[in-house]
Amino acid sequence: MEKKIILTIIIATFLTIMGCRSDKKEQPKDAIVKVQKNRNPQNDSLKREDTLTEDKKDPNINPVYTSKSIKIENALINGHKVILSKTQFHAIYPRNDSVKTTLWECGNPFEWLDKEWMIKKYGPESKEKGTFERFNSEITTIYLKKIEYNTNNHLVLFDRASAENNSFKIISQNITLDRNTTLEGFKKIFPNAEIEKLANKNEVRARFSLGEKRDDAFLFYFKNGKLNYFTLWWLLC
Repeated sequence: MEKKIILTIIIATFLTIMGCRSDKKEQPKDAIVKVQKNRNPQNDSLKREDTLTEDKKDPNINPVYTSKSIKIENALINGHKVILSKTQFHAIYPRNDSVKTTLWECGNPFEWLDKEWMIKKYGPESKEKGTFERFNSEITTIYLKKIEYNTNNHLVLFDRASAENNSFKIISQNITLDRNTTLEGFKKIFPNAEIEKLANKNEVRARFSLGEKRDDAFLFYFKNGKLNYFTLWWLLC
């Protein structure tokens, strides 16, 4: 009987010792799991995003624009091309505030920007009429939230926009102009810009032609030292 009690005590002691060793071996695994659970996957994703952003930066892009002209192909309005097809435009702006069709007696830029389609639609150019044979010289203006476009019902062309809700980007230099653009900052980025004073002392205008020996231009209007609005201006008459 006494031997059985001693044997039982020895077995219990042995099992207790083995259990403690097992706990000690398992503890590091538990610690690893806890560390993994405490890691924030969001922080990891942010680090990856930051890396991707850095990779996208082009060190060769010069933030200073020295040219006195900006080609239409080198500009974006709110991230979109200056000239859009009617389908593209309605995909970007499915709703408008209003439209107004008026007679453009001095001509319109679609006469050369969309000449092939205009001839197909309205016939050849007529010297007597000063435009295409069957064209009634009507152009439609589309009004959106502080931005306007013109259309010949085939192409849609940017006209003007308030800097409050809209942006102008020069693709080649990755320069974006918006309501945060100051006149002083503008002069640093565009050292050769033609800036002229207007009738109102608090307003000035910067002009960039659409190309060499062209009068058509992008115009940027500043009021009280900040960009107010910008427009695409055509010499028609």
